[in-house]
Amino acid sequence: MRPGFCHSNSKHDRPGPANASKSRSAGDTGRRSSCDAACMPNEDLQERSAAFQRCIEHRDVTAADEILDDEYALVLVHPAPAVIPKARWIATLPDYIVHSYDVLDTITDVDGDCATILHRARQRATVLGVDRSGLFVITDIWRVRGDRWRIWRRHSTPLEAGEMPE
Repeated sequence: MRPGFCHSNSKHDRPGPANASKSRSAGDTGRRSSCDAACMPNEDLQERSAAFQRCIEHRDVTAADEILDDEYALVLVHPAPAVIPKARWIATLPDYIVHSYDVLDTITDVDGDCATILHRARQRATVLGVDRSGLFVITDIWRVRGDRWRIWRRHSTPLEAGEMPE
């Protein structure tokens, strides 16, 4: 496994935060083992990522504001291009109701003060009263600001869900 790289499969079911995590190196033939410290390139990043998911699930505007970079944006390219800046995303959060969220695969890469977390997830959710359920590929781009990891961009591509409500 190359330094700063982790591949894991995990399932996160409501209610409650993320739980189980498994790891696999690129050359693995499918055998799974517990994800230990060698797989966690930066435990603080993993904790911040889990906290971000919890703030979405709990619709916690205060926690989201603390985790998001000042220049945060949700960026969509499919089914219609859109850039949702931090203020608008936070304003939408109280109306983002997650019924279930299952992470199917995760790949984390860290390079100094920049990191990406790519995951494929299935969610059942309602956003602004519109069903936003389906399979998604999500890339979170994190950077260190001050002494904390902050999420700068989230690229979300729904593989099955319809357009984002306005």
